[in-house]
Amino acid sequence: MQHDIYQILSQFRPLFSRQAAFIWFIVVIFGFLLRFDHHGVSSFVRWLHLPASAYPCILHFFQANSWSLGEVMMAWMTFCQDKLPLVSHNERLLVIGDGIKIPKESRCQPGIKQLHSPSQNQAKPQQFAGHHFGCVACVTEQHGQHRAVLQAAQIHEGVDYLRQPQERESVVSRMMSMMLVIAMHHNIRVYFVLDALFSTSTAFHAVFHNVREDGTPWLHLITRAKSNYVAFTGANRHKKERFKLWDAFDLLDDFTEHAHPLHPKRMVKLFQRDLYWNDACFFLRFVWVIDGDKRFVLMSSDISLDALTILKFYGLRFQIELSFRVLKHIIGGFCYRFWSEACQYAKSKQALVPAEPQTAASSDKALLKLSAIERFVNLAIIAQGILDYFALVQTRCVWNVHQASSWLRSYSSVLPSAETVQRALQSSCLMSFSLEAVHQWVNSSRFPGLQDKRRKVRKHHTLEHFLSG
Repeated sequence: MQHDIYQILSQFRPLFSRQAAFIWFIVVIFGFLLRFDHHGVSSFVRWLHLPASAYPCILHFFQANSWSLGEVMMAWMTFCQDKLPLVSHNERLLVIGDGIKIPKESRCQPGIKQLHSPSQNQAKPQQFAGHHFGCVACVTEQHGQHRAVLQAAQIHEGVDYLRQPQERESVVSRMMSMMLVIAMHHNIRVYFVLDALFSTSTAFHAVFHNVREDGTPWLHLITRAKSNYVAFTGANRHKKERFKLWDAFDLLDDFTEHAHPLHPKRMVKLFQRDLYWNDACFFLRFVWVIDGDKRFVLMSSDISLDALTILKFYGLRFQIELSFRVLKHIIGGFCYRFWSEACQYAKSKQALVPAEPQTAASSDKALLKLSAIERFVNLAIIAQGILDYFALVQTRCVWNVHQASSWLRSYSSVLPSAETVQRALQSSCLMSFSLEAVHQWVNSSRFPGLQDKRRKVRKHHTLEHFLSG
C-alpha cells in the first residue's frame, strides 16, 4: 500500500520547483494518513519518527513559494476524474457543495469571524468565532454505494479586508465562482447540487450568464427552495400569474407516487412544474416532494431533468456531510495552529475586526498565514481522497491487510470505511516509513517531463488568487 501511495503522489512532482518541497509534501500526506492524534504539525513529527529539526521545515513548507496550492488541487481533481468511478448524467459530472464552520479560540488567526450555526446539538453553541470553509466534492458510485470525494476547500468569510476584492463577495458568489473556475479549467460540464442557502438570484445568475461556446451553461444548479418563495406562470409577472410554491401541496390529486430513487423500499409523492422565478425571470423546473412527514420543494435550472433524477441528485448531497465528518474527526484536517501577532483582533458584538489599522507588512503576514491554513486543509483533503481511492479501487487489498492486523465484529458494508482504510495503512506503513526512505525513492525515481527550473509562485499565492485568475 505504501508503494501505491508513492505512485499516486509521484503525479504531483512536476508542480514543485524544488525537490525538498516535494519531499515535505510526501511527508505531510503520510502524516495525515498515519498519525494517531490531531495536535497540529507536531503530530507529524511525533508519529513519523522525524527528527526535531523537521518541525520548522514543515512549517516553512506550508508557507513556501515553491509550489502553488491551486495547481496542486487542479492536479488532484484530474486524478479523481481519471481513477475514480465518478457519477455523471447527460455528459455532466455530478458535484455537490456545502460550507462547514469550524470553531477557533485563537484571536491571532486571519479570517476569524463571528459565526452562527443553527445546529440543535447542545454541545455546540449557536454563536462562536471561527472559520467558514466552502467545499466542493465529486460523487462516486461503487457496488451500489455512493461516496463524496472532496476536491477543494476555501475560506469564504472574514477575508474581504485581506483580499480586497473589487466588489464585496458573499458566500454564494464565492462558491459559484469556485465551481465555475474548476469547470472551465477542466473543460467539463457540471450538475452542481447545493442546499437552500444557495437558492438565490446570485447563484442562478452565475448559471445562466456563464455559458460555453455552444451556448450551454457550464453549470446546472439543483437546490432546495425556501418555503416563502413565489413563482410566476408567465414571464410578464402579472399578479394573476403569481403562484406561491407552498400552496401546491394542497393539490394532492396532481401528485404521483414513486419509489424513492435512493431507497427503493420507501415511497414518495412527486409533482413537477416549470415556472418563472425571481425578477430576472429565470425559467426553472420545480419539484414538490412529499416524503413521509417531510415536505420540500426542489429547484433545477435544467428543465430536461425528470423529477426522480432531481430528487436523487439532491438526496446525494448529504454525502458531503459524511465527508466532513471524516475530514474533521479522522484526518484532523481542521486542527491547524497557524497564527501571527499581525492578525490580532479586537472583540466586537457584531464581528471580529483587526485590532490595529492594517499596514502593508501586517497584511502580508496575515495573507501568509491564510495561505498556510488553506494549504493545510487542502492537503488533508488529498490525504482523505487517498483513503477513498483505496476503499473504492483497491477494496480487496484493504480487507486483506485489515483482517491480518485487526478485527471487526461485523461487516456492514462491502466498501471499507475511511477509518478502516486508515487503520490498515497504519498497521502496514507506520513502522516502515522513514524520511530516509522518502529521500531514496525520490532520488531513484525518474519523473517524465520534469523541468529543471520552474517559475516561483507569486508571493502569498493562496487558492483565492488562483481562482480569481
